[in-house]
Amino acid sequence: MKLRILVCLCFILAAQLKAQGSLQFNQVVSHSGTGSGTFSYTSPTWTVPANKVWKIEAAAPFAGMNTSHVTRTIQVNSGNAWGAYSLPSGDPTPIWLKAGDQVRLEASANCCNTYPFSYHISILEFNIIP
Repeated sequence: MKLRILVCLCFILAAQLKAQGSLQFNQVVSHSGTGSGTFSYTSPTWTVPANKVWKIEAAAPFAGMNTSHVTRTIQVNSGNAWGAYSLPSGDPTPIWLKAGDQVRLEASANCCNTYPFSYHISILEFNIIP
């Protein structure tokens, strides 16, 4: 009898627990631009809006630049400091970002003094549904 009551209480408590929410596709977010520089270049910084989640699907950083000896990265700030994902092939594995996280593209190591270049980042944006 005690076991049945305990099992019933466990089911009731489990039914009351709520997950963090589910995701609902909202839109595709694309950021593109051009730039030039001397030793390095950093794109504008983009911030994930409140109640949203971003999934970075593709990045084509700095097309048209001389890529020999160039470090190209996606930089992410999740509130503490900037961290970098190297982009040797130009396409990262998907990167998930929560509301308030920041992202930008960067190239360094004498990358930018020859020709103007372009960059593009493609992001899927999701709403968080409670």
